[in-house]
Amino acid sequence: MPFSLPYYRDTGELPGPLPDQNEIAQATRTLPKRSDYGGRLVVIRDKFVVKYGPLVTENEGYALLFVEKRLNIAVPRLYAMYRDQDTLYRDQDILYIVMEYIPGISLGMAWPSLTEANKYSIVEQLRWRYHRLDFTAVSTKDPSPIDPIITGPFQTEEEFGKAIALRSKNIWSESNNHSVFSDYFIRHLPLALHNHPPMFTHGDLHRENVLVRKIVNSVTNEEEYEVAALVDWESAGWYPSYWEYAHIFPLLQWIDDWPAYVEKILDPLPLEGAMMWVVFSNMEF
Repeated sequence: MPFSLPYYRDTGELPGPLPDQNEIAQATRTLPKRSDYGGRLVVIRDKFVVKYGPLVTENEGYALLFVEKRLNIAVPRLYAMYRDQDTLYRDQDILYIVMEYIPGISLGMAWPSLTEANKYSIVEQLRWRYHRLDFTAVSTKDPSPIDPIITGPFQTEEEFGKAIALRSKNIWSESNNHSVFSDYFIRHLPLALHNHPPMFTHGDLHRENVLVRKIVNSVTNEEEYEVAALVDWESAGWYPSYWEYAHIFPLLQWIDDWPAYVEKILDPLPLEGAMMWVVFSNMEF
């Protein structure tokens, strides 16, 4: 869903006046960042979240609008996206993404205190949401990438595999080194990863990217948890169907039961996951 910047949602759909640059710069309430994009993530008036920095990309804004239009999934609504210079970053041209503030805590923070029943409930809610991504991607038959400047688009899954292999080779070449793994990837990766249809992918299923909140069951009067929103859509796009699972597999920390619960959200693909583990160990994404 490409659009030209600056983007502003209609005033009637906003919860209040958009924050100006001064209010953003002086905001003191920050949210934790799982990825390092060299910027800030601030909350303003309990109505807006502003994400900005030199490495923030338009892809997240495209993804949020796409999900809002096509999917029945709770995500922060995009209120504005524009570029402006910022003295904090030596007057660089910085991208600002102004989103809806959704109250809640990260699933990572809540997980240690959850009962088994809580965990199963949350996992079922997440599985339904990720199934919606799969279903909609196939049914709309829209092959266009969310980010128009992303490397590609690729016509086949084999081309995507070749691109991963070439990236490994380029990373090692830039450091004036050579990796035999890069040669191995070039020979085998396009053949090892095939027969996976394209689907729209969140691309970053980590507990810190899941917001949850407590609710009271109207029937049992007991406290339960519901998924408030999926956040951090900067890595979203159209990828082979293995990508959602295989992309996070190398980053899982096998210190508790979360990896086992991931398999209840996404269909496990151990071979593809193992292959990407080797790829990740060879290069940085």
